[in-house]
Amino acid sequence: MKTLLFTLSVLIFTLSNAQSNERISLHLFDLPEGISISEFQEDLSKANEIYEKNGFGKNRYKVYQVAKDDESQEFRYMWLSTWISTAEYKASHSNELQQFWDEYFYPKYETILDAHIYRKFFAVK
Repeated sequence: MKTLLFTLSVLIFTLSNAQSNERISLHLFDLPEGISISEFQEDLSKANEIYEKNGFGKNRYKVYQVAKDDESQEFRYMWLSTWISTAEYKASHSNELQQFWDEYFYPKYETILDAHIYRKFFAVK
């Protein structure tokens, strides 16, 4: 029992300290005519596959949308990624991933990227 309590204490301490360096990248956007949310998610999943292949876990990027009855006319979608730290974020951006962004994703989604809202958030200490 003492071993279990000690292990849980160490785990909680480690997780609470790891979160203090957590970084979230948030993108609010709208889809241009001719691009479906399914197509966008499929393209973003290509980046997720590169992250997973390089050892940075599954589904680094997730996409959300406002409720169908939400009357907002702009920024109805959100693309989110969460990282343990800025160091992990930087380490995850390999040449292969940068090539994907530069040669495929950025050109295809230039209209989204020109108009989207992007913010980096960090845990409040």
